[in-house]
Amino acid sequence: MGSNGMGGLNMKAAIYHGPGKMSVEEIDRPVIGSDQILVQVKASGVCGTDVKTYLRGHRFFEPPCILGHELAGIVVEVGTEVWEVSVGDRVAVAPYVPCGFCPMCQAGIFELCENKAGLNSGAFTEFLAVPREVIERGLVRLGPDLSFTAGALAEPLACVLNGLEDCHLKLGDTLLIIGAGPMGLLAAQAALAQGVGKVIVSEFNEERLAKAREIGALAVNPSQENLKEIVKLATDGTMAQAVLVCVGFAEAVEEAQQYVAPGGIINMFGGLPKDSTVTIDPGLIHYQQVSLVGSFGFTHIQFRQAVELMANKRIDAEQIVSHKLPLMDVEKGINLSVEQKALKVMLINEG
Repeated sequence: MGSNGMGGLNMKAAIYHGPGKMSVEEIDRPVIGSDQILVQVKASGVCGTDVKTYLRGHRFFEPPCILGHELAGIVVEVGTEVWEVSVGDRVAVAPYVPCGFCPMCQAGIFELCENKAGLNSGAFTEFLAVPREVIERGLVRLGPDLSFTAGALAEPLACVLNGLEDCHLKLGDTLLIIGAGPMGLLAAQAALAQGVGKVIVSEFNEERLAKAREIGALAVNPSQENLKEIVKLATDGTMAQAVLVCVGFAEAVEEAQQYVAPGGIINMFGGLPKDSTVTIDPGLIHYQQVSLVGSFGFTHIQFRQAVELMANKRIDAEQIVSHKLPLMDVEKGINLSVEQKALKVMLINEG
């Protein structure tokens, strides 16, 4: 399984040069080490983080750099010290994995690992070097019936699984999801697959509401219907055991407080801007024992579970993909997302 000697060749990659500046350029193809593999990226998803970074910049991404962290592809080169995979394997690749040894990992909170190992480059490219740590804990083979698009959706689905785990839902419970973007719709699918009794989705966009209904959720447009009364009626007056806030607005977190049941959970799943302030009713926390939590990222275990859920056809994640574009059109895909003309953009590398 030695190297195929593909170093020194060129490839195309979308280079981020700062807010509003990205260009597809020819750069050197990675030359892998003996403990790495080279993956030809076949599909990469445009995430909300990519969109925000493109528009405003991000403290974790210093330009020039390559964005993108949702990907799947084919192994085209294998280092001499790698035995877990072979050339030709179809794989989903996690962007990072936990160390397994830090206090957070020892406590089982792998998503907050203090020493994560990950990819040295983003996924908006044709080829990507994958290091030993990710090969061991963040690489999942895709069966012949699972597309590269589905494989690239393993990362967002894993994040959703983490968010639902933090909601501590039981069979028959009611989950209210605020926001029917890609993550909200994946959360609705995953919750129903896990046996949640009722899933209610609140969203203003009619096309996204239609998608939520197609998934099997009770879809509500709060500008046209009384969401509180609908939640109350659907739960026989008890309200929702959990509210998953899948939008990045402080107002949505504040609004969520009127929909949650005593002893329930409000999960700030959608990240808020850095200087956001949220008004919380302390009486709700104290007298009703409502918990306000957050969810960030995913674990390597959830990444594998995400692939298995799709492979077993319990979740059809590809339902959320509205546009498939070539890498050359990455800026078009980002702008479609900004304008809410696209639900989920997937960049496809042919050949």
